[in-house]
Amino acid sequence: MKTLTRMIWRYIVSAALIVILVLAVNLVLFGTLALRYSQRSPDRSDIVELSDHFTFDETGAPALDDAGRELLQRWEWAMLLDADGNVIWQWRLPAELDRHYTVGDVAGFKGWYLDDYPVRCWRTGSGLLVTATPRGSEWKSGYVIDQQLMYGVIGNLGWVLLANLAVVVLLCLRLGWRGSRQLKTVAEGVEQLAEGKPVCLPEKGMTAELAGRLNQTSRRLQSQSELIARRDAARTNWIAGVSHDIRTPLALIAGYAEQLAADDTLAVPQREKASRIHSQSLRIKTLVEDLNLTSKLQYNAQPLRRAPCRAGALLRGCVADFCNSGTAGQCQVELELGESADAAVLDCDAALLRRALENLLNNAARHNPGGCRVTVRAVLSPRPEGPLLLLDVADDGQGYPEAVLELLRRPDGAEDAGGNAPHILGLHVVQQIIAAHGGRVRFAQNTPRGAWAGIELPALPPQAGSKTRGTAD
Repeated sequence: MKTLTRMIWRYIVSAALIVILVLAVNLVLFGTLALRYSQRSPDRSDIVELSDHFTFDETGAPALDDAGRELLQRWEWAMLLDADGNVIWQWRLPAELDRHYTVGDVAGFKGWYLDDYPVRCWRTGSGLLVTATPRGSEWKSGYVIDQQLMYGVIGNLGWVLLANLAVVVLLCLRLGWRGSRQLKTVAEGVEQLAEGKPVCLPEKGMTAELAGRLNQTSRRLQSQSELIARRDAARTNWIAGVSHDIRTPLALIAGYAEQLAADDTLAVPQREKASRIHSQSLRIKTLVEDLNLTSKLQYNAQPLRRAPCRAGALLRGCVADFCNSGTAGQCQVELELGESADAAVLDCDAALLRRALENLLNNAARHNPGGCRVTVRAVLSPRPEGPLLLLDVADDGQGYPEAVLELLRRPDGAEDAGGNAPHILGLHVVQQIIAAHGGRVRFAQNTPRGAWAGIELPALPPQAGSKTRGTAD
């Protein structure tokens, strides 16, 4: 839900930034329009400056100096009224305007319009100076505001701005909260979908389309999961049935072949054929067991009977059994155990680990019928998070074919193997067993020749292993 919280805050901040941006854009546009369409109109300071340039002769007649005549160019026309309202001086005064004005007339146009001309008035020592701008150049308003109201507005302007900001924030929070509730429902649906659970979200609001897509995806995934489960169950049952049905006839074939191979009354070629039949029957038995085991490991149907087990005893027993079996052939096996590796204790299913090591040894013997030297080496590597048992199984035979290594590097290589792919079922079982124990295995060519398999298995700390060392053997 942290992601959802961040989304809400980003939404609020984005909304606030949008408001600020809109205000800034409006100000810029207003300023641009003002600069584009406004023309400078004379203001109060201009008429005051103009009044300062009047001069009077001995008779009291007004006149403008040169600087004043320059200032007149800002106006449309101008006139000077005496105390009786008579025009005693004029400049470009329109003919249709009066030359005498009463007090009422002055009160009517002062700060307003005179015959639609926007005018300004300024009282001087010699009379009333009236100036005008062209018709339609200015807009004047007679709106009157109570002074106490203005004082109140100016004094509380900060609170008004804060109230506006609070309204904006509350609206953003309201919209964000509504959106977050719907997004929270969708986020929970996504989490359930990721966990493989069925999803049924309400399809309403702004997330209606997204919720509908998630519901549709959930139904499709559930349907596919059911199909896969039925397929896997059928496959597992078929493998288990074949393994069970083939066990009895295969045991009879192997037994009869072993008896024929030991019958001295038969000729040597017949006894050799019987011996090969016996060995191939044992190989078929191993393949069937591997097939059944890999199926169980793949679907977690094979329970791990974990118990503390001393690594040295496990390796020595497995190597000894291999050497004493008939599958070793002409292979020579060497076991190299470091002192720490010999005393290391593994929390494992000993039977499964023995099976993994047997598969590696049998693979070396089967693919090198002329014999080879197999080296089993184990060392214990200390780590801060716990010791690690490093187990190498290497031979100096013909090595792995490149097609086998390529297939082993792929995830679930045994499942992806096609009809022309090499047989790697035994090695794939090794991968599954080691992975089930939290370790990993790598396959590569040995140097200078042969095959190499490297296994890494987590071991118990020395304190935990010392309690069971007396009974691990």
